[in-house]
Amino acid sequence: MKVLLTMRNRIACSAQSLIQLEPGMIQSVVGGQVYKLGNQYFSENRVRILEAEPSQVTAEVNGTFGVYSQLIKLRGGTLITKCSCPSTEQPFCRHCVAVLLQLFHDGMAKQSGTSLSEPASSAVTDPLKASESAGRASGDFHFREVTCFVDWMQGAVGYLGTPQSLPPAPDLPPGGVRSWIATLTELHQRLLQSEEDRIHAQNELQYAGTRIKDLELELNVARREMMEVQGACVGLQKELERCQDLLAEFDAVTKERDRLISTIKTMKDELQKKCAELDSLSLTIKTVSKAIHGILPS
Repeated sequence: MKVLLTMRNRIACSAQSLIQLEPGMIQSVVGGQVYKLGNQYFSENRVRILEAEPSQVTAEVNGTFGVYSQLIKLRGGTLITKCSCPSTEQPFCRHCVAVLLQLFHDGMAKQSGTSLSEPASSAVTDPLKASESAGRASGDFHFREVTCFVDWMQGAVGYLGTPQSLPPAPDLPPGGVRSWIATLTELHQRLLQSEEDRIHAQNELQYAGTRIKDLELELNVARREMMEVQGACVGLQKELERCQDLLAEFDAVTKERDRLISTIKTMKDELQKKCAELDSLSLTIKTVSKAIHGILPS
């Protein structure tokens, strides 16, 4: 028995190849509802295998709202699934379930000697065709069964595609009429799932629209902040230019100060030189004066 331990898109798996993943094991992992939808896609021959290897497969599934691509790999005891659909089904979506069921079916067909190209739908009985075959096999229907079916259908038609359950089906023996009831019940389930898919897609679109509006608001805030920063940069640039002008004026004042200091020093040196000359002249005058006084008679 192969063991699966689930985690979002990555599943610990003891299988050696993808075709060893049996339907019952897949159903136990994904749950009844997701398995049912995947089996429906497989039964309706919506799966197209693009490339298949024992441990890897690429495929396409015709979903409700378009064609989705799948890549499923088995690496080192881990099953890795990727699908382009927006579904949040865990651990993997219905489309990957359909691909795995197709692989298992093809593997069983190959082992039994049948061709891999045999349509998957050949192994699945279409409910409407089954009802027609049952009708032909029975030859005709009992009037009571038809009457019960008509009465039940009149009450069931109003519930088709709505969240409410269909009225309880009448207890009829196996046959064409009973298969008609089964066909309508399955149609109701399909309509419900289609409505759920539509609501899911609508919610995704609403979320995307809300997210876009939030991003637009954030962008507008960023633009306003950028304009404020640009205005502040312009003010800082003007202040920088003013400071540069003040520095230029201060540099000119400094140079003028240095020139005046040099001039004052030069004048001081000249004054000191003149003072020395005057001192020498004064000394000479005193000497001459003494000499004259010495010559003159007393």
